[in-house]
Amino acid sequence: MKLLVCGLVFLLGAANGGGCSNPNYIGVQQYGSITGRVLDASNNQPVPSALVSVGSLYTAYTDAQGAFTLGRIPIGHQMVTATAPGYSRASRTVRVVQSQTASIDYLRLAPLTGGPTAPPPAPPPTAGPTATPAPAATPASASPRP
Repeated sequence: MKLLVCGLVFLLGAANGGGCSNPNYIGVQQYGSITGRVLDASNNQPVPSALVSVGSLYTAYTDAQGAFTLGRIPIGHQMVTATAPGYSRASRTVRVVQSQTASIDYLRLAPLTGGPTAPPPAPPPTAGPTATPAPAATPASASPRP
């Protein structure tokens, strides 16, 4: 009987992931990295300090030359998105391979013109009727007395 109970305990332990009872354990993840540059679409100049992301967990900012590197990105097809103030958002999909660096080459951001973040244009001056100044009134106390 003791042998039967010990056998059941062993089998139940093996069925529970080999004794690991942590439900947050996901195992070994495979990673790669992504590099590229963010450019202004109107003049091909670098966009410094642009936010580049894969989802919301993996982010980086571009340097003065618009270059970025995202490290420890899970393998597979990943959507890379770049944003910067005054520019529209741009995205591209890249395939990340284990222990390799995938190059996205360039993400080109188009400048916003007339969008919700741009200030409204000043209204043109209106040509209205010209006003002539009214004659100055003389106060009653200032008139000469007889």
